[in-house]
Amino acid sequence: MKNSIALLPIVGFIKKNWFKISLTALMLVAWFRKDLSFQLRMNETPARFEKSIAKQKEKYTDAAAIAAGLPPKTGRMEAPSINLPGFSSAKHIELSTIDETKQHAYLTRFAKVAKEEQKRFGIPASIILAVSLYQSAAGQRDIALDINNHFALPCNEDWNGACREFQGHTYRKYSSAWASFRDFSLFANENFARLKGADYTAWALALEADGFAETDDFAKEIIELIEGYRLNSIDRK
Repeated sequence: MKNSIALLPIVGFIKKNWFKISLTALMLVAWFRKDLSFQLRMNETPARFEKSIAKQKEKYTDAAAIAAGLPPKTGRMEAPSINLPGFSSAKHIELSTIDETKQHAYLTRFAKVAKEEQKRFGIPASIILAVSLYQSAAGQRDIALDINNHFALPCNEDWNGACREFQGHTYRKYSSAWASFRDFSLFANENFARLKGADYTAWALALEADGFAETDDFAKEIIELIEGYRLNSIDRK
C-alpha cells in the first residue's frame, strides 16, 4: 500500500509530461545510433584508405614497368621552360597561376582536336590535352601565343619548318594551333610506338623518362591534371 502511494506522484508526473519524456527518449536513441555509426565508420576508414593507397601504388608501378621496360627511348627531347611574368623559375610551369576558368576554356577548346588525334594515332586524348595544357600554360605562354607551339617542341634535326628563339632556346613555329597538335601526334607516334594500348599513366612516365620536360615531377603533374579534370573519361568515349 505504501509503495502504491509512493508511486502516485511518479505516475502523475509521467502522465503530465509523457510527451516531453517520449521526445527525450527518441533523441537519446537517435544520438546513440549516430554515435555507434560514426564509430563503425572510423574503424573501417583506415582499412579502406590503405586499400586505396595500395591500388594507386600498384597502378603506378605497373605503368612504370610498361614505360621503362620497352626500349628504345628517344633521348632527343629538349623542352626548356619559358618564364612568363609572375612565373617561378624554380618550376617548369606554374599552371596554378593561370585562372581555372581559362584552363577549363582551353580544355574545352581543344577537346575535339585531341579526340580526333586519338582516333587517328592511338595516343590517349587525355595525354594530348594535359600535356598541351601544361606545356603552354593553358595557351598563355609566349611560344603558344606567338608561334602556336602548345607542346614546347624544340627545333632539332628532325624539324624542317620555321623556328623562333625564346630565351636562348629555339622552338618550332606553326601556322596554327592545330598544326602544333598534329606535329605532337606525329612525334609521339614515331617515338612511342611501344606504348600502343597503354594508358595515360604509362605515357606520362615515358614522356618524363625521355626528357620531355626538365622537371622531375612532370609525370606526376600530368597524371594529376588528367585525374583532377577527369580527362581520362574522354579516352573511353
